[in-house]
Amino acid sequence: MQLNKDEVTNEVQSTILSVFREFFEDELAQNSGNHIYATKADTIVCENVVNADEDPGEWSREAMTIIYHADGMPSYGGNFNIELWSKVSDVLDDYYVEPINGEVSAVYSL
Repeated sequence: MQLNKDEVTNEVQSTILSVFREFFEDELAQNSGNHIYATKADTIVCENVVNADEDPGEWSREAMTIIYHADGMPSYGGNFNIELWSKVSDVLDDYYVEPINGEVSAVYSL
């Protein structure tokens, strides 16, 4: 079953929080300070992982989701992070993460 872009974006957000749990360890223990997100980690991920149709940077409309590696998000670079981003792709099954540049990645359907 093909998911819509909102569903894929939600799945990507959850997967990032799971795979990068150690990276977000401190933020997962902090309250978000708002009524929308439970933890600071939720805020960081949800504000930097967006539906490609709603991406203000218009990086790739063909993508399902856009990931900004800024404001507390893990980068795509470095051996450790590349392995974890590969794991995110593995968990997503029908989708994969591809870097566009050092600050932005996109999630595409296989």
